[in-house]
Amino acid sequence: MSIKRQHVASDFFPEAEALRTAYDDKVRNAYKQTVQWQYFCEPQMYTYLRTVPQQVFPEALCGRFTQHLKQWCIDHLGQIPTGAPNLHLMVNGCTLGLHSDFQNGTWGFVYSLTRWRTRKFSGSETLLMRDGVPSYKKHHVQGETLYELVPAEFNQLLLFDDRIVHGTPTIQGSMDPLEARIALVGHLRATSPVVTGALDAAAARKVVGEFHRALAEPVKPHKDVQGVMTFRLAVAADGSVASVGVLTDNFVTAHSGHEANDEVAAARGLVLDAAAKLRFPDASGPSKVIAAVLLPLPDLRPIEISIPHAGRPAMLQEALKAQLKQGEALGFQVDVQGDSFAVREPLAGTIRIESHRIVASFDAPMWVPSQREHFQAALAENLGMLARYG
Repeated sequence: MSIKRQHVASDFFPEAEALRTAYDDKVRNAYKQTVQWQYFCEPQMYTYLRTVPQQVFPEALCGRFTQHLKQWCIDHLGQIPTGAPNLHLMVNGCTLGLHSDFQNGTWGFVYSLTRWRTRKFSGSETLLMRDGVPSYKKHHVQGETLYELVPAEFNQLLLFDDRIVHGTPTIQGSMDPLEARIALVGHLRATSPVVTGALDAAAARKVVGEFHRALAEPVKPHKDVQGVMTFRLAVAADGSVASVGVLTDNFVTAHSGHEANDEVAAARGLVLDAAAKLRFPDASGPSKVIAAVLLPLPDLRPIEISIPHAGRPAMLQEALKAQLKQGEALGFQVDVQGDSFAVREPLAGTIRIESHRIVASFDAPMWVPSQREHFQAALAENLGMLARYG
């Protein structure tokens, strides 16, 4: 399966009914409700209520959903959520105006807990604009000639290219939160190469990094092609690539969109041909490597941040451990290795607390510049706060 523009996964989570029951129990009695909803209103653009899932769902159940979502996304898209999703509640009058989310991620997702087939309202589908410009030569163009409406079926995960202009038509009907549009909403992006099997992960990431740098010159003629391709490489014990399986491919040009295009096809072929010729170190058995390519290629320099401190390293070490356990907004998955913290997600890297500075080093991400800048700024701010703590 190669996902190109959008995809619907039905019957997504085995415990969907438990999630919905937990939601119903939380909001059924207005006098006992303790959920802290944020009323998110940007006049003429957005109107809805949102909160973090932990406000509504039991911690263990919420954790199982998050893990299921992440693993499904790695297996099927080679990408991971950018952080915890938001829980959206939309009742009569709520809407999401047309917008795109190019700077938020590569794919957007909507996981629905809406009782769609027994709903008492109209509207609330996900509206996805179709590619291309309406033809003024046609006598009359309207409705789903211009866009597609995707119903918010219960236990459905909808994925779509974050660059597509999209929205949610205004809901007309009930104000009852039990008769509302309820969905977990978020974004996905690439991570550092994911390695399973006998191959050393650090060595595999080095090969993929060299592959990215080697693409810089060949892809220059295809400067109009943009998007992300993720693929799964089957790597033999001798380091050769036995096969390349495409997971997602949203390479487009501004003119063609997702329609067939010779320039897109040429860029796609170039990337896949180079991937098939990769050579990894020998290992004791076969491996799988999931990797991504963003076009135009982003800044391929590793992320390096150094923050001075005047504190005691041992105290800072413990403070950082506590901070990482709390699941900060950067969504780090970390292994403690002596004086260093080895980070696995959202990027592979290390954070070290030295005698007079905190040093962070991460792989160059396959993210658009604004996503890299946001990550760097947030990381520097968090490490700066840690340094002042010491």
